[in-house]
Amino acid sequence: MLFNSIDFVIFLPAVFILYWFVFGKNLRAQNIFLLVAGYLFYSFSDVKLLYLLFGISFTAYFTGLLLDRCTTIFCKRVLLIFGIASLAGALSVFKYLNFSNGIVLPLGISFYTFLSLSYIFDIYLGRMKACKDPVDALLTLSYFPILLAGPVQRPALLLPQIKQSRVFEYGLAADGMRQILWGLFMKIVIADNCAVYADDIFSNYGSYGGSTLLIGAVLYSIQIYADFAGYSEIATGISKLLGIKLVRNFSFPYFASDIADFWKRWHISLTTWFRDYVFLPLSFSLSRRIPAEKFMGINTEFFIYAAGITVTWLLTGIWHGSGANYIVWGLFHGAMLIIYHALRKPKKKVRKLLKNKYRLITITERILTVAAIIVSWIIFRAESLSQASGYISGMFSVSLFSKPEFSGIRRINPLLISIAVLFIVEWTARKEDFALKKLFMKRPRVLRWIFYLLTVLSMYFFGNFSSGIEFIYFRF
Repeated sequence: MLFNSIDFVIFLPAVFILYWFVFGKNLRAQNIFLLVAGYLFYSFSDVKLLYLLFGISFTAYFTGLLLDRCTTIFCKRVLLIFGIASLAGALSVFKYLNFSNGIVLPLGISFYTFLSLSYIFDIYLGRMKACKDPVDALLTLSYFPILLAGPVQRPALLLPQIKQSRVFEYGLAADGMRQILWGLFMKIVIADNCAVYADDIFSNYGSYGGSTLLIGAVLYSIQIYADFAGYSEIATGISKLLGIKLVRNFSFPYFASDIADFWKRWHISLTTWFRDYVFLPLSFSLSRRIPAEKFMGINTEFFIYAAGITVTWLLTGIWHGSGANYIVWGLFHGAMLIIYHALRKPKKKVRKLLKNKYRLITITERILTVAAIIVSWIIFRAESLSQASGYISGMFSVSLFSKPEFSGIRRINPLLISIAVLFIVEWTARKEDFALKKLFMKRPRVLRWIFYLLTVLSMYFFGNFSSGIEFIYFRF
C-alpha cells in the first residue's frame, strides 16, 4: 500500500479513529490493533508474503527469548550465529537470488530484516532485555509506518514506546500532519515529476548531449532525495499521529559541508546502523589485534579507519543490491570518506594559514561534495556499470557546453519553481527537525494556512498521479 494512494487515504483515517476512539483506553487492545493493521498494510503488496514478515519477526522474537535465558557466552554466540544466519539467509534468498529463480522481491525486506537483526544484536550485547510479550515484540518488529522503507528504527528505542501507555497530544499530531504534508509534496510534486525527465534521459542517454545528461543526473539526485526523504517525513508524521516518535532519517543532506557531513544527514538510520554494528565492532577488533603504531608502513589508526570504512561501505552497497553498480557506488563513497579522513589534518593547517580567506575553500568543498554525490547517483541509478560509464563519459564530453534538449523541456518550468520552493523552505528551516516545524509560526496564522493551502493546490495541479510511481527505496 503506497502512502500516496487512495487506499491509504482510506486506511490511515480508519486506523487513527479506531486506534484513539475505540481502543484508546486500553493499551493492550491498541497494540493488538496496530499489529493487525500492520499485517493488513503489508498484505496490500502481496498477501502471500505475509508469512515472510511474520517468520522473520517471530525468529527474532524467539531468538531473543533464548538469548535472555543463556548463562554462558558460548550459548549466546551459538544463538547469535543462528539468528544472523536465519535472518540474513532469508534476506539473501529473497533479495539476491530472486532474479535467477523467479522469486518475487518482497517490499521492504531489507528494512524489517535489519530491524530484527538490531533486536537480536542489542539483546546479545546487553543493551536491552528480550520482550516476553509476543504482541509487543511482533508489533515492534513489524510497525507499519516503517515497514516498507524505514527509518531503520532501533527496537531499543521503539519497544519502550510500544509498552508505554500513549495519550493523544495535539501538538505532536499537528507536527505529524505538517510532516505528512511536506512529505507528500516532496514525493508527488518533486520526485515523481523529476522521474519523468530523469527516466527518459537515463533510458536514452546515448542520444543526448552532455548538458542534457547533466540535467538528468541533477534531476535524479533531486528525485531520489525528495522520494526517500519524502517517505521518511510521511512515516515519521504518521507515527506522531499514533503517539510514537521515530528517529530522524534526513537532515537536509544537500546542504552538507563535506562528504562526512553528508552521510551524517542522509539515511541517518541506516548509516548509524552500519556504524554501530559493523564499523565500530570491526575497528575495535582490529585495534586489539594491531597494537603497534605502524602496520605495513601505514599509521595504524588510519589503516584501521580505512579497513573499517571499506568493509562497511562494501556491505552498504550490497545492502542496496547485488549489482556491480551498487558495490562500486558503496566503494566510491567509502573512498571519498577515506580521502576526507586523510585530509583532515592538512585542512586544519590550511585553515590557520588562510584564516578569513578560508571561506572560499569551504564553499569550493561544498560544491565539489555535491558534484561527487551527483556522479555517484549516476552509478547508483544505472542498470549496469557499462551504462554508468557511458553516461558519465557522455556527460563530460564537449557537448556538456551545448544547449540542452530533451522531451518536455518546454514544460519543465513548474517543476523548476517547485524545486526552488523545496530548497528555499528547507534552507530556511535547516536548523530545525523538519522543514515545516516552525515555518510561519511567528507570523499571523492566516499566512501559515495560505502556505498549507498552496502546497495542497500544487499537489492537485502539478502532482504526478497518473504514472503510479512507487517509492524508490521499496526495491531495497
